[in-house]
Amino acid sequence: MIIEKNKFYISPTDLNNFVSCNYHAFNDLNEDIKGLKKKEPSEDMKLWRKYGKDHEKNYFEKLKNKYSNNITINPTKSYDDRYKDTVEAIKKGYDLIYKAYFIEDEFRGEADFIIKNNEKSKLGNFSYEVYDTKITKNLKPLHVLQITSYSYLISKITGILPKLMHLVDGNNEHHSYKVTEFLDYFKFTRSKFKKFLSDKGEKNLYPEKCNHCNYCIWQEECLKIWVGDNYINQVSRINKSQTTKLKKENINTVEKLGKANIKKIKAKINKSTLERLHQQANLQEEKRLTGISKFIVLDQIVGQGFYKMPKEDEGDVFFDIEGFPDSNKRNLEYLHGLYYKEKGKNTFKFFFVEENNRDSEFEIFKQLVKFLKKRFDDYPNAFIYHYNDYETRALKELASEYSSIFPEGNNLVDDLLRKQKFVDLYRVVERTIQTSEKDLSLKSLEKFYRKEREANIKTASDSIRLYDNWCSTKDEKIKKDIIHYNQEDCVSTGDLRNFLLDEKKKDDRYNDIPWFTPTISKKDEEKTKEVKRKTKPKSKKKTVQQIEEEESLLINTLNNSKKNKNIINKIIDLVGFHRREAKPDNWKYYDRLNKTPDLLEDDAECLANCIFVKEVKDEETNKTIYIYEFETQNFKIKEGDSATELYEQLNYGKVGTITEDEDDGNFVEIISNKKDKPPDIFTFKPTGSPSADAIRDALNLFLNEYVNSNNLKYKCGLDILENSYPDVLKVKKGEPIFDENKDLIDEAKNTVKNLKSSYLLVQGPPGAGKTFISAHMILALIKDGKKVGVTSNSHKAINNLLRQVENLADFEFAGFKKGSKPEYKLNGKFILDKASVRREDYDSYLLFAGTAWLFSDIDLNQRLDYLFIDEAGQVSLANTLAMSTSTKNIVLIGDQMQLSQPIKGTHPGIAGKSSLEYLLEGYDTIPSHKGIFLNETRRLNKKICEFISTSFYDSRLKSHTVTNERYIKLSLDKINDEGIIYVPMSHKNNSQKSIEETNYIKNLLSKIIGKRCKDNKNTKERKINLEDILVVSPYNMQVNNLTRNLPKGSKIGTIDSFQGQEAKIVIISMASSDPENVPRHKSFIFSRNRLNVAISRAECVAIILFNPNLLNTSCQKIEEMRLINNFCKLLKYTIKDGEAYS
Repeated sequence: MIIEKNKFYISPTDLNNFVSCNYHAFNDLNEDIKGLKKKEPSEDMKLWRKYGKDHEKNYFEKLKNKYSNNITINPTKSYDDRYKDTVEAIKKGYDLIYKAYFIEDEFRGEADFIIKNNEKSKLGNFSYEVYDTKITKNLKPLHVLQITSYSYLISKITGILPKLMHLVDGNNEHHSYKVTEFLDYFKFTRSKFKKFLSDKGEKNLYPEKCNHCNYCIWQEECLKIWVGDNYINQVSRINKSQTTKLKKENINTVEKLGKANIKKIKAKINKSTLERLHQQANLQEEKRLTGISKFIVLDQIVGQGFYKMPKEDEGDVFFDIEGFPDSNKRNLEYLHGLYYKEKGKNTFKFFFVEENNRDSEFEIFKQLVKFLKKRFDDYPNAFIYHYNDYETRALKELASEYSSIFPEGNNLVDDLLRKQKFVDLYRVVERTIQTSEKDLSLKSLEKFYRKEREANIKTASDSIRLYDNWCSTKDEKIKKDIIHYNQEDCVSTGDLRNFLLDEKKKDDRYNDIPWFTPTISKKDEEKTKEVKRKTKPKSKKKTVQQIEEEESLLINTLNNSKKNKNIINKIIDLVGFHRREAKPDNWKYYDRLNKTPDLLEDDAECLANCIFVKEVKDEETNKTIYIYEFETQNFKIKEGDSATELYEQLNYGKVGTITEDEDDGNFVEIISNKKDKPPDIFTFKPTGSPSADAIRDALNLFLNEYVNSNNLKYKCGLDILENSYPDVLKVKKGEPIFDENKDLIDEAKNTVKNLKSSYLLVQGPPGAGKTFISAHMILALIKDGKKVGVTSNSHKAINNLLRQVENLADFEFAGFKKGSKPEYKLNGKFILDKASVRREDYDSYLLFAGTAWLFSDIDLNQRLDYLFIDEAGQVSLANTLAMSTSTKNIVLIGDQMQLSQPIKGTHPGIAGKSSLEYLLEGYDTIPSHKGIFLNETRRLNKKICEFISTSFYDSRLKSHTVTNERYIKLSLDKINDEGIIYVPMSHKNNSQKSIEETNYIKNLLSKIIGKRCKDNKNTKERKINLEDILVVSPYNMQVNNLTRNLPKGSKIGTIDSFQGQEAKIVIISMASSDPENVPRHKSFIFSRNRLNVAISRAECVAIILFNPNLLNTSCQKIEEMRLINNFCKLLKYTIKDGEAYS
């Protein structure tokens, strides 16, 4: 930032600093006035900058050979002269401009390169795009924000916004981005920064901890303030929400918290948490006054702390992983360190990647597995100790991703987890001791059990930066420093374990605490007894070992195949998909066994720590109802689910009524006819997924057919796998297969009839009639005597399409819908509901409907002429290929811009994608040579459609004229009668529930109900009722809150559950107050697809409520910035008065 004569001149770097932390910009403003001192760059950072400059110069030399008509803008000239020279160079049309300099008002900056293209602009038949070099391999949001700003500044000269912008990383890999996907975020942040500067940085601004702290040049200045003020954020393990609540009660220092009478504190903080913070404050206060560090051993609770410590074993291993962030995928795990005893001597062993790529990562993972396998063969009673959960998470991901090509790794990790061989010392420490230090990091604890570290690297962020440096330089000294840092962590973990054992031995109170031994549930015990009693297996179900042997055999065959290597590699990715997909549920079960019920309250898959209240006998059913009370928590368990206790693994009946009330408490019923009474503390086990064995077998059938046969038995599936053009009669591959100017229904029917054992894509944006068109195609094929299948990921979607088929049918035909539960039934006119169908009866039917299990049945192999897969964006590629064994042609119907398939496992390459994601990667809309794009919506009016079309559908979606016949008349001062309205909300500390937003919606509904609307030109104007309004939220907790407070009969649900529905008015409640209070991850609440689904339910008006502070986020990944950009676009639709409601 440059300040001259009270005027500010800012660059993209300044803007990024402001986005990362307002106080960073505040210090930039006040550097000279307050005499602030920046953190000096380290020697390795200086060297890193030099490498960056060298990388830029080398790339310039490469570009000069390609673009001889180039110019360099002299960087030694004044800012104004550099800008004038840049404008002149652009107008003259140089092919390459190096060091282009831009100015707009207070904003300015230098782009590495701008390169001419053929896009027309006000200057002629050319324009420019930005190219920037970065020495790092880990591209970050700040890099994209920077090139977005340059792209915006180019548009001010050329009159046209560049379509793309580009980054070249330290590996010389080229990355391109759409400017429009980041532009609104740039404008929003720039506007906020301008206001910040005009207010002179908000004079009363106070620094708060944030994710930027460890990277900030002003970190030491903030620490001075916090230490000087004894600020409450110094208390170990206090979060921002707790800090805010305590400050409201004038508890803003460590001293005040320590002296407070916690019984009088009204803040809604869990009692045990408040007691911990109070005691922590006193410990830290004592150190501040005496200068002496100390720790205390806590009272031990069964199942926690010392109860989690195993007996010391000679084979114990102390383990630490170093990972490097990847902007698009999981971290690259580049170093495994192990500390252990070998023949009585302390030994350190490490595995370090040779290159910065996944192949090297895989090699060192294999080495690690080989070491651990031998170690546990030699020492079966040993344990692996680590600090915090990064190591186990990383190992699960590695094991899962490489399981197909390296099942030994998956088996070992699975076995170690099942046997509970990992000991997380962080979980032991947090329940065992409390210290006078400001955090529980390994480095902070070390003062109690070991001398100061010798390694040059002090923090994890330092090691990441140095690894990035090593990737570019291969400097051996840097590598040694990183390994030494890892060694210190491993040794420290071992020392910490010994320290804890010593403390346990010192106090007689802990002598009776048993050593930790792996638990086994009652259900597992029964299974073990059953296996011992029986010599033959009860069913034909394959064992995990048999499955893995089959996969291993298939992969060996694939590796030796001489067929297309690209396809072979894709098939290898797909092998084991269903086993990998099921694995996280198994691993989570063992993770949960290691946690206490109170810790599981944060696990949304469970309903945890429910306390027995009373039992009631239902005389009518002769069943017993057990009533339990539970703390407020997010959960997915619902009425009717199996009531299985997590730790016992025993079923006690069904979940009954669940009630949540802030005043009266939260209660859940267990309806049981069992003899045994459920335990007094009950944690509900998450409901499991059905076995996918049949689908897996069908997938393997398809894959084996490709490898072992030269015929095209499953050609439609092969066309999908090869991602080739659809094979359509009389259409050359690569040419448009559909004429959008002709009659839509006739074109769709003709196209599907002309498929030649291939596939067809149909993308149906919201309200574009994909179900209507699909039904017409299905009926046309059945009329021609074709056998047609209908499937999707849910029975609801299947039934929706089947009802449309029956409604449009002008003839009857034999068809069935397979479903095993009453709620799956179609109850159709002539399509029959069947729980099962005999093989010999298949010939009697022309329409077959059911889930993937039906179409993976070997008895249906190649029986169908066509298979229609609805909501194909939610069907995995693996399941699509499995089902392709049943049919000669596949029609994939869906919209990849709406909610996609939920993936649990970690999968390599293409395996984790849905069929639509795979076939349309990089496309928001289907190109004309790949399939049919339904380009008219009969749902969205023109104003809503404009936002949806430009944001999600490449501006190809248009409103049908029928939408002009539909309207509402609200006659409200601030709410328009059509389009999108954004209502800014003011609230604090809300995570998944907002009373403020609920009250606003309740008040709004009272004003809307009874107003006038019209459905179409053939209907009369009528009153708006609750059926005309959908109220949605991303969170179940807010849905429950809305349900309790809005009028009975209101249509309320999660955004996900309402996909496919529509209403005149849609009200969207985002609930969360700010990024700090967002649960899960930002990609959930800011999901591009989820926002599309939410707004596009509306025919006339979409009203979205969210706190503008949600946008005040420092993006950690480029994708996060892309997602938040869409919410920034909504700001232009702010309610008329613009004020925030509370």
